[in-house]
Amino acid sequence: PLDHPALQAVARAMGRAFGRKILFTREGGSGPAADLRDVLGAPVLFLGISVPSDGWHAPDEKVELDLLLKGVETTAHLWGELATALGR
Repeated sequence: PLDHPALQAVARAMGRAFGRKILFTREGGSGPAADLRDVLGAPVLFLGISVPSDGWHAPDEKVELDLLLKGVETTAHLWGELATALGR
């Protein structure tokens, strides 16, 4: 759910890294990720750091280095945000 505290933590962490409000696209995965959620009872979060033109899983897949580095920065911010959001 968009109002889940863990997802809001991701949005805040991305907002800090990118310097702007983060918008949601309502994309994500299922399969093994959904199984993890069901078995562990823990939220599964997707942190997207690429764009569709990167050709995910294609023979010519690429990544934009500046977005990759923003993903690293987001991840660094995320740990503190999750601890605060989940009361740990």
